[in-house]
Amino acid sequence: MRLRDRVAVITGGGRGIGKAVALGFAKEGADVVVAARTEGEITEARDEIIQLGRRSNATVCNVSDEDQVKNLIEETLSIYGKIDILVNNAGMGGMRPVWGTSKANFERVLAVNLVGTFLCTKHVWKPMREAGGGSIINISSLGGIDGYPLLTAYCASKWGQIGFTVACAEEGKPDNIRVNAIAPGKADTALRAQIKEDKSNLLKPEDHVGVCVFLASDESEFITGQVIPIEWFGNRTRVG
Repeated sequence: MRLRDRVAVITGGGRGIGKAVALGFAKEGADVVVAARTEGEITEARDEIIQLGRRSNATVCNVSDEDQVKNLIEETLSIYGKIDILVNNAGMGGMRPVWGTSKANFERVLAVNLVGTFLCTKHVWKPMREAGGGSIINISSLGGIDGYPLLTAYCASKWGQIGFTVACAEEGKPDNIRVNAIAPGKADTALRAQIKEDKSNLLKPEDHVGVCVFLASDESEFITGQVIPIEWFGNRTRVG
């Protein structure tokens, strides 16, 4: 198992990419703490992880609230004694023209997608450093590389998340903390539910697990500050 006995914290871990990664990590031997605002979803994810034979906890957490983030990290450390992996997956979107986006809505998207990534990274950094290092994986988006209409707040937050990733990677080198990001393209998650489109050529949440396992494992010990795009391409036929 590539993540045997490591401890991972995954925000937004109750559904979509976050849940898929949580289950994928458990299958590779990790104990996983799932965090999100919806208690029912993370409780279900926790139970599925336990059924896989790994330890798990579900912690309700709004990542834009610093007190809740501190509680998430402190509670995890009190139970497991360490945190080896952090996956900053919690996020939100919303399609609005820039002229129809309120200041409050713009700030709310940044608070979850960007400030939330900062807060979780901030509070996990010291225990990771004291334990000898770790891996932080930020779930960004192709919207953090290219701009898309009606997604100004979302794109701004994801561009910021990528800049944050690269800067943290440099800061993390002396502490043996690796910081990388993946940038999913069109994925069949709740964020795209409002879009009318052909869902047959969308990425599935499970399509993101392999690269996250790689970035969390020793196989990527010399990789930091990278942003890996993940997108459906060509006329491929999905197998399975």
